Amino acid sequence: MSENLPNVSYIIIGSKERLSRVKSYQIEEGTECLLCPFQSIEHLPSILDLKIAELDSSVISIIPAGAFPRKNARVQLVHFSRSEYQFWGWYHFGNKFKGATQNIRRLNTFLSKVPQLEQGIFFSKSLYFSVGGLGDISINPFAELAKRFYLRLDPQKPLPSLTIRSKSLLN
Repeated sequence: MSENLPNVSYIIIGSKERLSRVKSYQIEEGTECLLCPFQSIEHLPSILDLKIAELDSSVISIIPAGAFPRKNARVQLVHFSRSEYQFWGWYHFGNKFKGATQNIRRLNTFLSKVPQLEQGIFFSKSLYFSVGGLGDISINPFAELAKRFYLRLDPQKPLPSLTIRSKSLLN
């Protein structure tokens, strides 16, 4: 892979209104950050498939608007991108939101092994297309994708949590 091509692409998803309020993120060399606005959640699979197909990077990380991976997680993804192996995983829950709702989501992630939207997800590009892309969207946009990934291989241990900058992630 050429040195000037990014190894990791962070795709920030959210409504057009929400993404218009997102401040720029500082990223390292060898990475890129793209905004992916959508009209409604039903349009997300086709938009993401097209955007991911156009990318030259080998690792993709889908992050909700208002969140971004911590530096040590970004460094680990760049390290993962240098390998030829397929992989996928998600980020730990952060400590920004606390309460009963987050505890239920943590328990759900632990039991079902499906990342929640506010955790984000990362994967190798080749794995994404080998399972047929995002698939149908339900309440949790990552549920179908995680099921497809599990058919191929087990996830990596979760990376450090995302830095959450706002309470509203997609809207």
